[in-house]
Amino acid sequence: MKSRQVCWFEIPAKNLDRAIAFYSSFLSVQIEKRLLLDKYYGVFDKNTHLISGCLVEKENYSPGNGTVIFFCVDDLSEALRRTIDGNGSVVIPKTLIKQSNNSGDIIVSKNLIDENIGYFAEIIDTEGNHIGLYSNS
Repeated sequence: MKSRQVCWFEIPAKNLDRAIAFYSSFLSVQIEKRLLLDKYYGVFDKNTHLISGCLVEKENYSPGNGTVIFFCVDDLSEALRRTIDGNGSVVIPKTLIKQSNNSGDIIVSKNLIDENIGYFAEIIDTEGNHIGLYSNS
């Protein structure tokens, strides 16, 4: 995966099941409802799209505030430092992507973005946009 390439999107939803039905219907795509860590997501099939993404219910997201896109970066810690230096702010610090298995245990496994172990963070840019960052390091 190339650095600075958009690699993931998250569309906020108030009602995940309703959003899955809507997007499945109007895009004519399969969207799988999956439990990842402690939250359900509506995951778009990355094998049929050029980019991966999901529908999500999250406390810090609300519909109408826009879709969150994630940029791949080579070094997440350095990208966060440059964010702060450039007068942006870090909303979610560098975080290892985890999931829960069928038994409910929290595990570190291959993620949906590039099928590797990875990290993410979320920032607010200088214009107030919520942006995600992803890296394998």
